[in-house]
Formats: sequence, structure tokens, C-alpha cells
Amino acid sequence: MQGMIISNPKLEFLRPVLERWFECIDRYNTIRGDGDTPYWHDEKANLGLLSAAAWMADMVTLQQTPTRKQTEEGERNSRADLFLASTETRAYLQTSQRWPRVNSLNLTQALLDIASDAKRLSHASDLKLGCLFVTPQKAQQGATPEELQDMVDDLQKEHSCAVAWYFPYAYRKLRNEAGNYHPGIAVLFKEARG
Repeated sequence: MQGMIISNPKLEFLRPVLERWFECIDRYNTIRGDGDTPYWHDEKANLGLLSAAAWMADMVTLQQTPTRKQTEEGERNSRADLFLASTETRAYLQTSQRWPRVNSLNLTQALLDIASDAKRLSHASDLKLGCLFVTPQKAQQGATPEELQDMVDDLQKEHSCAVAWYFPYAYRKLRNEAGNYHPGIAVLFKEARG
């Protein structure tokens, strides 16, 4: 089960990146085998996959790129988690990751927080995006098809500018070392205005 919705036309440039993101996850799973998936790891690992996907989509990226940060005291040097650029578009991303329970995503505040963090990056005229990776988890047993569909429905209800999800069938029943099932991953983007 995979899909994406881009509701903000300014983020349409992400479509080929997200298509390649699915491919990067599959490639990782193919090479590493059935005992590991990339979305079990932290936001830096998932950001690395997103960065690789952008390069595959003929864009360029730079992680931990220097930028200016707007603070109450004024401007200071800072870093954006990812700079992403094509010949027509460039964006600065600030990222975070959450591991919510399958039946209780509750992502609204986390999405607002990461968009707020992104808002302080760079200059007002630049496109700044909050990027939230979401790796749902469930203890005891894997998610049912109904639970997966409910999660996709919940993801679509979030006030994001773009969302993509990937719940690969072959990996839905895998457990990590802590005994939790992580059926897949979603990524949500929210434009930081101002």
C-alpha cells in the first residue's frame, strides 16, 4: 500500500522525489534482507533516503546546510536539515520523526511544531518546509489491512501540504528488537510561511 497527495501546488516538485523515495526503501530492504527496514531508524536515516531519492530525481541536496536562523534576538548562523534544489525550485527542510501507535497517530501538534521550526530558517522569500517522518508501531501483532487503511485515512486528514505513505506488504509482519511491529512509514510536509 503506497500513495501520495500533494495539495499545495508549490510542492508539486516533490512528486518525483517521493516516487523515488519508495524505490529507495525497496532497494534498502532488498539489500539488507528481511531483518531490517530503513524506517525503523531515526529521522537522519530517513532524511538520508529522502536525499538519495532527490538525487535520483535529478535534483541536488545538501544535508546540514548552512543558513540563517531568525530568532527573537535577531538573525544568527544556523543549519537546515536539508537543502533541496532543482533548476526551478529550492527549499529548506527541517525534519523530525515520530513513532506513534498504529491506532492513535495524533500528528497535528508535531506537524505544527516542525513547521514552526522551519519558519525560522533562511530568508522570508525562501520556501521552507517542515518534514515529519511517521513510523507507526504496534505491540504484540502486525497491523491489519483495516488498521492500515484507517491510518492512511488519518494521514490524509492532517493539515499538510503533501503526504506520502508506504506500507510494503512484505514487511508488515516484521518485528524490531524491541518486539514492536512497524508496518511502514509516512512523510508529511507543511509549508512554513512567514
